[in-house]
Parts: sequence; C-alpha cells; structure tokens
Amino acid sequence: MDASEYSSSKDQLIPGGFNPLLRDVSKYIEKSLECVIHSGQGQTNKNQDDLSMKKQTNAEANDLDKLFTILSLPPRFTTVRVNLLKTTLSKALVLIEEQLRSQHVGKNISLPVVYPHHVLPDLLVIESSGIQDVRPAAKKVIVGRMCGSAVLRGAEVFAPGVLGASADLHTGDSVAIFADLDDTCLRGCKMFSGRKMFLGNGIAVQSRKDLFKTSKPIGLAVSVQDKIFDAPSLGNCHSDLLFLQNLPSVLCSHILNPTKYAQVLDMCAAPGGKSTHIATLMYNTGQVIAIDRSQNKIDQIRSNAQKLGLTNIKVYKYDSTNLISTVDLTGETSREEKKEISLTYKSSELDTCKILSELSNKDQEYVSCSPPYKPSSFRWILLDAPCSALGQRPQIQTKTNIKELESFPVIQRKLLQNAVKLLKPGGKLVYSTCTIVLEENEKMVKWLLDKYTNIELIDTTPKLGKPGLLHSGLNKEECDKVQRFGPFPSTNVGLLNIDDDTIGFFVAAFRKVL
Repeated sequence: MDASEYSSSKDQLIPGGFNPLLRDVSKYIEKSLECVIHSGQGQTNKNQDDLSMKKQTNAEANDLDKLFTILSLPPRFTTVRVNLLKTTLSKALVLIEEQLRSQHVGKNISLPVVYPHHVLPDLLVIESSGIQDVRPAAKKVIVGRMCGSAVLRGAEVFAPGVLGASADLHTGDSVAIFADLDDTCLRGCKMFSGRKMFLGNGIAVQSRKDLFKTSKPIGLAVSVQDKIFDAPSLGNCHSDLLFLQNLPSVLCSHILNPTKYAQVLDMCAAPGGKSTHIATLMYNTGQVIAIDRSQNKIDQIRSNAQKLGLTNIKVYKYDSTNLISTVDLTGETSREEKKEISLTYKSSELDTCKILSELSNKDQEYVSCSPPYKPSSFRWILLDAPCSALGQRPQIQTKTNIKELESFPVIQRKLLQNAVKLLKPGGKLVYSTCTIVLEENEKMVKWLLDKYTNIELIDTTPKLGKPGLLHSGLNKEECDKVQRFGPFPSTNVGLLNIDDDTIGFFVAAFRKVL
C-alpha cells in the first residue's frame, strides 16, 4: 500500500490528509472565528441570490477544512536560532549543511536548502520539500502521539515513545513507523488495528524483546531513514551554538528588544527558548528572571542556559498568577507571604541577587530576584501565556476538551493583570500565544485595553506576520499593531513562504503610560 492509498484509508492516514482535531474542538474554533468568516471580506450582500450565497458558504467551509488539515502538517520551513555570542551566522550555516549532508548519504531526495532569514539577524531557515512518497515497510512499530509529532519535525524514535511492535522485530530490520491517533494501543501490542498515521520508515536499533523487557525502556529505538515529511534532524547538533525555535517565538524577543544591562521578567518561561534568546540579545549582561510552575521545566531552562553558556538567567519555581507581593505599612512581607515562599523554594534559591558591577546606568536598580515582587518592579516583561495551543503544528490528534479550552482565557487574564501591576511606568510588555482563537488573542487585547486606561497598545516590529483579525473587537489601527501567524480563514490559508508557513501564533505589545 503506497502513500496515496494511506491518505484515503479510514484507519491509516498521512499528514495533511485529515482533521487532527476532535469534533467539539473544530466547532469551538469555527464558533470563535465565526464573526471573521461571515463579515468583512466574506460578508454576504442581502441582494445576492441563493446560488451566490451557497457558493460563499461552501468557500468558507473549504477555508476551515484547509485550516484544520494544515494543522496536521509540520511547517515546511525549519528555523534555527544561532547563538551569536559564540559563532557567526555564516559559520553556523556551514555546520548545518554538514549535518544535513551526513543525514542524506544514500538517499534519493535532495538536500534541504539553508539560508539566513531575510529580516531576523540571528535566524537560519532550512527549507524542505514537504510530503514524500514513501512505501511502508512490512514490519511495524507503533508510537504515541507526542513521539509521532516529534518525528514529523525531524526527531528520531526513542524507546519510551514506542507502544507496539511486530512480533518478529529484530535489530537491523527495516520498519514502518506509525503513530496511534486515538491512544488505544496497549504497550507491548503485536498487531494494532486502530487509527494510525504513517510517519516513514527506519532501521530498528532495538529488537522487540529489548523494547519491552523493562517497564522503563531507554535509548534510541528506531533510526528514521525515509520520512514521509523531510524535516531535518538537528536536535543534538551543536547545542551550544544552535537552538531549534519557531520563527514567531524568535520574533517575540526581538519585539521586546531590551537594552543591555536590563532586568527582564519572563513570567511563563519554559522551556527557555525566549529566556535564553533575550539573555543573548542582552550580550549576557543584565538579568533575565525566568519563572515557571514546574520543577521539570525549571530544570530544562537551566539546562538550556548552561548549554548556551549564559550566566545572566535566574530561574525560579513559582506560580506567576501569585507573583505580586503584598506588603504591610511597615514595608515588611506578610506572614502568609513568607509561608508561601518557604513552601515553594529551597533555601539555596532564596539568596539575594548580586547587582552587576558593570552597570552603566547608575540609577537603574535590580529588584530582589526571588518572587513575589512589588508592583512596578520591571521595565521589560514577556508573557508567553499558557494557551490552548491550537496553532501548534503538527497536531496528530488534539485531546483537549472544551472545558479546558474555556479555562485558558481565565488564566491569561490573571497573568495579564499581574503583568500590568509589575510593569513600571514607561515599561514594555509583550504578550504572545501559540493558538488561533480570538478569545485568547485579539479579544484578550481588547479586554486589557478596556480594563486599564494606563496601558496602550504599541506597534510590534519587525513586521513578519499578518495583522490581527477584524471584527474581533479591535479596530483596523489596533489590528495593524499586532501580528498573527499560521493558517486561518480569509487571510493566508495558502502557505507559500517562511513568514507564512509557521505554527499558529499571536503577539501584541503594550506600554504603561507614565
């Protein structure tokens, strides 16, 4: 059975050939975008005949279908941020080309093209060909959805991600890799008949016996050889110099654009891509305070900072919805607050930060590093908010339910209120999400502007994305100041270039009025 046959089969699919979202989630997105779809560029005139109205309705439905199916595909462009503190863009480009050549030995597909981004000075672009015609091997391994998504972006198959394998799988066998779409494959399964997506072929590095002899398998399971989507594999390539990061995420730090020696608060920092980028843009001076609730994610931020050689990042395990300090009239921290701090931190994390001796701006003072913080403490704040992640690509099968989707705006409002309180007059706040729904993007901007008269929306530059969606509560001038990325109706469903073919993303910037 070849790739074209898989695309039409009910239980064996390929990326880009199906809607990866649950029906309720698709309806949620359609309802969120309804005011955009049925107005502005696509509004029906009352005098139009029934045939014209029917054609328009079909076109709108087709736009949504394209949006949903594109979400099951990775972007055709992979972007790599270069650590310019340690190397140059041209040297990094050579390193990536060498890595790609080694991966393509004996393969019949052409090397991906590598080139600098046309605007961002620290970003390299790797342009792939997209979907390939690959015939599945006879033997199979079944992997989980998260593992499958990573494989589509260029990762290898590691043992913890393997759910099932053919009974006669031995080391060195050619094997077809499938992702379980519905979480129905039991670990150790030999024959799986549920819905699955074909990802490509590889060579088994471990036998079936090795994969399932322990409850905690480790190591590489399958070396991916012929991918159905030819994304490059760069996860372990010069990790001190290169950082795989989506283009809109890289843009966020350039929009914030803090000065040298600044103190920046990253409120929801994991896994540390933006924190390390900001620290790099500040030439490893100043201070980036990175906050996250999860200890595992905190450890990941520290690890990424160490790999990149950055020493100006302070990392704290804390809940940013409770980031505001409550101080009594004597200026002392309340007992409840002290109790919360003692429960949240190890003693080693409560040490007061040293003020950098090389400060060039003598009237600039750093706040105490350990949270919580007093109002008006920071001139630079990044809030990459927890979100429904409905813009992430590829999505193999979204399991988020409607109740969870509706909870994100509640959390985002709490975080934004804290960000506004923590921002100094004249300070800059950048807000971003990796979702496509209005409730977490344009409508969240509208809510913030209506609630706070001392907050103004400012332009986001450099301009790489599309304007915000009209009929969302924002006027045209406000829509022009924010940026949207990825596939969505009535704008750029057809993805043609690096700035279009990205994950779904939204970014806005604000200033606190003096």
